[in-house]
Formats: sequence, C-alpha cells, structure tokens
Amino acid sequence: MIAFPSNVLVIADYQNPSFTEKIYASFDFILSCGDVQDDILEEIYELYRKPIFAVKGNHDSNKPFPKCVEDVHFRVIQHRKWLIGGWQGIPSSTSSAGPYEWDDLDAESHLSRFPPVDILICHAPVYKITDKVDAAHTGSQAILKYIQEKQPKYVYHGHVHSKMGAMIDSTAVVSVYGAKVFTLT
Repeated sequence: MIAFPSNVLVIADYQNPSFTEKIYASFDFILSCGDVQDDILEEIYELYRKPIFAVKGNHDSNKPFPKCVEDVHFRVIQHRKWLIGGWQGIPSSTSSAGPYEWDDLDAESHLSRFPPVDILICHAPVYKITDKVDAAHTGSQAILKYIQEKQPKYVYHGHVHSKMGAMIDSTAVVSVYGAKVFTLT
C-alpha cells in the first residue's frame, strides 16, 4: 500500500508555556515525540483540528493523554495510509528508573516483536547516531536494532534538545527540538 504524500507537524521537548510557533505550511497530522505538556497538545489541537499521535517522554506525567491525542506507544495505527508506531521514554541511565525509563535489553525484546511501520516516533535518540555522549542522553540500542531490522521510512525523536538528522540505510532519522513541519513522500 502506498501512503499519501503528507505534511506533518512534529513536536518534541517543547518548553514554552504556550504554543507560540508561527506555522505557515499546511499539514495533515501531528506527531508528538514526548516532553510536550498536555495543555500544549490541546492548544495545538484547538488551533489546527488535526489528528495527534504521540508517545510520552521521560519528563511527561504518567496520566493519560488528553482525548484529542492518540497514544501510539507499542501500537500501530494507520492514518492517510501511513503505518505509524511508537515507543515512549528513554533507556535508564540510573538505578532509579522513572515511569518512562526502561531497560534497553527489555525494550529490544519487545521491539523485536513490533511489526514494521512507515513512521516510528519515539522519545529516545538512536545509539551512536543522534544521541549525546553524556549518560543522560545516551541513545537506545534497541531502537537502532529495530531500525536496522524493520527499516521504517522515517524515525522522529526528541530528548537531546538538538535538531539533527541522519540516514540509517534507507531510514531517515530526525531529532526534533521544538516544532517543525516535514514533508513525507
């Protein structure tokens, strides 16, 4: 099945108290890669009335997303013929894991059973590709292995407070900080 060309607003690690971005490009749906407050997601929905697909970041509350947001953690949904899946949180960097921190070996076991998707959204960066050298921002080897084995077209993540991109074989990996519109073909 061929997905419809789409423009998508991707948001991650959004630190402003309200949504102040000036979005001039039209877009078809929204992907939230974590550490975005619920009231920001609700504000975006009220402004644009577009579907929002999201995962939690390591600083997000453990309460459910607002009704206008579809949680895609360890789920696959189809929108505009795109298969969208997600993985929330980050690998644990300390022995006191929070609600959205996990053991990377355990994540690898789960992701090995996760089906291929066109778009994977996650909060964690990719190990040795889009992560940082400090322990708090080390990437996930489980997500890297998923990318290598399942080859999604796009992977969007947050957490490292940097805007960067890389290719892993035929997969475009994009680190998002703030909000930006991307074109999917």
